[in-house]
Amino acid sequence: MDSRHKAESADVRERQLSRRSVLSGGSAAPFINQGHAPGNADPAVTLCTRWLAVDAEQRRLQLEWGMLEGWLMTKRSWYKLSPEQRAEIPEGARLAEIDSWLDVLEVEGHALLEAMRPKPAKSVEAVIANLSVAARLIFVEDHPEAHGLITRAVRDLAAFSGGK
Repeated sequence: MDSRHKAESADVRERQLSRRSVLSGGSAAPFINQGHAPGNADPAVTLCTRWLAVDAEQRRLQLEWGMLEGWLMTKRSWYKLSPEQRAEIPEGARLAEIDSWLDVLEVEGHALLEAMRPKPAKSVEAVIANLSVAARLIFVEDHPEAHGLITRAVRDLAAFSGGK
């Protein structure tokens, strides 16, 4: 997340997410964990579901951060201010709060991905969950064919398994 701290340099700025990529990345999420009571959920599905929630919150916060940063740059000349001057601006506190949350979510997301990797799927639902995570990891703008194949596979598997 260091690029958030260096956003004044265009070559290190994080890629901005389009609304389409956020929506298409989440298109498979409704197929996960259907038909399971929370106490009986497959651990692999639970890991994937939590990762998807973390990812969605990261994306929401990144969008908020970008909008707030843009406002601060245009309305407050943010990058021309000293740290002391920035501390006096109330919106700067929200920017710091978002940074802190993003750092926590990044660590949690990486830990969840690490926990997912060695575990083979034991159900169609777990395969759907794993593919849903993969669809989020691959940006539609970078690899539209791969992203489309993965999201279609999620829908197909959900249909074959009766939506479970």
